[in-house]
Amino acid sequence: MEYNTQRGEMMYREYGRSIEKLIDKVCKMPDGESKDEAAKAVVYSMSIVSGVSVKDDLSYHKLWDHLMIMSSFRLEKSWPYSDEELNKLKDRSSSEDEKPTEHLPYRDKKIRIRQYGANLDNMMCKLKDMPDGEEYRELVKLIAEQTKRSYLAWNGDLSDDNIIIDHVARLSEDERVREVMNGKRIFVQPGSIPFDIMEKKKKKKKK
Repeated sequence: MEYNTQRGEMMYREYGRSIEKLIDKVCKMPDGESKDEAAKAVVYSMSIVSGVSVKDDLSYHKLWDHLMIMSSFRLEKSWPYSDEELNKLKDRSSSEDEKPTEHLPYRDKKIRIRQYGANLDNMMCKLKDMPDGEEYRELVKLIAEQTKRSYLAWNGDLSDDNIIIDHVARLSEDERVREVMNGKRIFVQPGSIPFDIMEKKKKKKKK
């Protein structure tokens, strides 16, 4: 089983493991408009789990700062601000001053499907408030992939992607999800799933 103690230390704990995995996936995408939109979708997700408003320019800028640092600047081509600001951020990120000194308090909220965790649950809840567009579609895709990854980690097997699509649509209360994911395969990198869990699940079923 994959324990948090076996993983690397999180730079910003308030965003959680799910955001880290989303960032890693976006970093592996080929450069282009889709990657830029995916980066924007991750920033929106970061705002959801941290409770920071993207409508506030300073807060939005800070989210982008954190995205750059958490991605080790692999997403710098998606950076929406000036090169001068990016270079200053690189300089600051190597110092102790840029490390977070405060963490956001945990929220007392019931997780509807515990295997998905609080962060995914929060992101799903906010989907229905997003306007249609490329950023929305990219976020739906990323959430569906992370949902499938979490499902496989806990259940060990999945015969139909429609189960994941149904969960995301139902938890988000947003039927647009079904339209966006209609006929699309939810791809998950094999290396991102703890297969020892899956093997144990299969063995139990055989018994």
